Amino acid sequence: MAIVYLPVEPQLGMTSAERAEALNMEVYRLMRPTSVRNPNDVMLYQYTDFPNTAGMHALVSDTSDLVYINPAVDLTNLLDLMPEVPQAEKDQLVAYIEVNRGNHIPFGTLIPSTSEQLTEAEAVAAGWPSISNP
Repeated sequence: MAIVYLPVEPQLGMTSAERAEALNMEVYRLMRPTSVRNPNDVMLYQYTDFPNTAGMHALVSDTSDLVYINPAVDLTNLLDLMPEVPQAEKDQLVAYIEVNRGNHIPFGTLIPSTSEQLTEAEAVAAGWPSISNP
């Protein structure tokens, strides 16, 4: 188990909170794409975001959590939310998702190389709340 905090920079005209929420939804859509979702579905798998005093938000998860890749997944919105990720890395992600449709992959394999990654100890030292000891 490796808890990771992924601070989300404001980009694309979105605040940190808005972009964190959008990224969170796109990770959920890997499992339950809009095309297969029932209107009564609720987000069962939640990546939590926490604001610190600077108004930043972070996605927080365990890198070993398994994410189901639905065969009907569409990566368009997820890729659009990551303008800082080099195209070659996006292409690798698309290929990885393609070969893993219908399977589970570790959350950690979805984290782009351009994302700041903090351990829980580093995050707490930087002012983020602990998820282990709320």
